[in-house]
Amino acid sequence: MNHKKLLNILWIMTDQHHAACLGCMGNDVIQTPNIDRLAADGVLFENAFCQSPVCMASRGSLMTGRYPTSIKIRGMGILPPSETTLPEWLRRHGYNTGAFGKVHLTPEQYTRNQLKSDVPILDWHCFAEDSALFPIAEDPFKKDYGFEEHIGCDDTCQGNFIAWLRNTSQELVDKKGLRYADDGPADLFVSPFPSACHQSTFIASKAEEYIRSKALSGSPWLTFCSFIAPHHPFEAPEDQIERYSKSRITALSKELDVSIENPPAALTQAIGHKYSEDVQRRIILHYYASISLIDDCVGRLIAALDETGQRDNTIILFVSDHGEHLGNHGLLRKPSLHYDDILRVPMILNIPNRTCGLKVKGLVELVDVYPTLLGLLGLPHNPGVQGIDWSNALHEQDKIGREDIYSDMFEMDPMTHAKSSGPYCACRTIRTKKWKLNVYPTALLESSQLFDLEDDPAESRNLFHNIEFRQIREEMLWRLIKRMNDNTDPLPLRLRQV
Repeated sequence: MNHKKLLNILWIMTDQHHAACLGCMGNDVIQTPNIDRLAADGVLFENAFCQSPVCMASRGSLMTGRYPTSIKIRGMGILPPSETTLPEWLRRHGYNTGAFGKVHLTPEQYTRNQLKSDVPILDWHCFAEDSALFPIAEDPFKKDYGFEEHIGCDDTCQGNFIAWLRNTSQELVDKKGLRYADDGPADLFVSPFPSACHQSTFIASKAEEYIRSKALSGSPWLTFCSFIAPHHPFEAPEDQIERYSKSRITALSKELDVSIENPPAALTQAIGHKYSEDVQRRIILHYYASISLIDDCVGRLIAALDETGQRDNTIILFVSDHGEHLGNHGLLRKPSLHYDDILRVPMILNIPNRTCGLKVKGLVELVDVYPTLLGLLGLPHNPGVQGIDWSNALHEQDKIGREDIYSDMFEMDPMTHAKSSGPYCACRTIRTKKWKLNVYPTALLESSQLFDLEDDPAESRNLFHNIEFRQIREEMLWRLIKRMNDNTDPLPLRLRQV
């Protein structure tokens, strides 16, 4: 194999990132110049949607190019080791692979509470008994889901970061964040760490070290740099917050009401909690500031590519696992009300010497990332991939876009070792350019939602019960059933019987 012909991949990932919170997506307040340049020099997907608006299902789907139901992740759940991940497949084709930051293919709180580890663990054996994982034959390419090197740092397990902090700024180790207001959410605070000592900077620094170490290796590489931010808590360093004027911060939408009748019980705690205008602005301010720190880190990674002569041989992917309500409809975080705020995500592909400044308005799904990357590398797809390979369309600047997108979420209970710690409920979504249908199968039929996205992009008028839209409702229900059928796992492959 001639490694010189294979491109590197720098995969930059954010967590819970609202699609509108980038300058290149039309936000004239947020400061993201480095990410914006990636979009200006690459491909900006303006309508990319996740297949589940929760971390583990979405990440497993992204890493495999398969739907959450196919990989048996129902919301939050471990990725079975039998699944083929992008790093594993690339390793089988001569790549070096490294993961830095939040991978989250294994459970964080179980790692901390049951396994008593303050650093993330990717070894599936540690979770096999309690998760009833089906054992597989030992395979070196499957170790740690295909990552040869892993320095983890996630929401719960930050031992690697603390060890780094002790070596750089010992005085900050036990410092606590400053809560902004007693009448605001408990997770709204100023970070105890300045930008130079923040978790985002730690993650980027380890990814940068890996990139620099591979400059003369002769082998292609995948660097997965995955930030915890801007996932709640709503925190950011003071020096990032100071970049913004709070007077310029406004809510993303003035539509504050949830347009749903008799919402599922699991969601009632998330609905109707209104904060003061000052607190709402401060939440968004901290959210923007945390993204600006990530943008600084992206600039650092791009500089490392430039300085080591690897920029012209590296595909850069920027994407998030799911969105954030950020106050729209009076909601925060990611309760399972499937507005576009939590389904639509930012996504950019920067491909060396190709497709400069292309904006894709068509609908794409995150399952499409895996096969598209392989297509751009000229590598074959493994069996079972369900996403669409858009690489030829990108080369030829042809039409890109699906007829519809599908997303789902499942109840958290009654899964072993799981509890309803957040407002998650079952929901199935089908969305076209014009129409969206949300069905909550554990609630009453009247809890369903139908929106005309062209006339009502804020999703403020639920048309499900309007008799004038009965035909549309039935067509969308049929489309939903069809997609659920089409998404059926193709594995194992069927063999000819005659």
